[in-house]
Amino acid sequence: FTKRCRPSSLTAVISALSEEKKDALRQIGFGGLLHLKLTSVRMTMFSQLLFAFRSEEYFEVSETEKFRLTEDDICDVFGLPNGGHDLELLVTGLASSSSSDGESLKSLWRERCNIISTKDPIPLSAVKTKLLSNGLTDEEFKQTFVLFAMSSFLAPASGAVVDLRLLSALNWCKYVLEELVIGVREAVRGAKYVR
Repeated sequence: FTKRCRPSSLTAVISALSEEKKDALRQIGFGGLLHLKLTSVRMTMFSQLLFAFRSEEYFEVSETEKFRLTEDDICDVFGLPNGGHDLELLVTGLASSSSSDGESLKSLWRERCNIISTKDPIPLSAVKTKLLSNGLTDEEFKQTFVLFAMSSFLAPASGAVVDLRLLSALNWCKYVLEELVIGVREAVRGAKYVR
């Protein structure tokens, strides 16, 4: 399988940010990512995680040791906001929300990233370029950073468009944990790409 998680993309962006931009990320609860030093994820680690995965409930480390991953663990590792409102996924295979809301958000992101076609996906490189440009308002910067962090590292290729208007009021730890479990479950079933 091939992994889609690219921590080096995120750490490269973080290292290019000004202190003012980093302060903006701290304001929305994403300051924990500023300390991220990880630049790659070893495939052996993925293989070990997949082998140890038993259900959504736990990873089996040995015959006598089981580890249950929780939202608190995600918070401890990444320093993301924990608690608050669940994210409303507007476009994903599992969402029940209307696709018109998701399509309007996709259109907004296409416009922000200068993507002309309404059918083309929004490349991560376009989001990165927009993120590092100087023309963003404070709110646009925060939203673009969260989109980039989720798409490149925390929940890559989730296929979801998220309404990012209430960044700090959302339960990002729950979202990342749910995406991890979905990704591991897909990999165990033999998916070609792993989130």
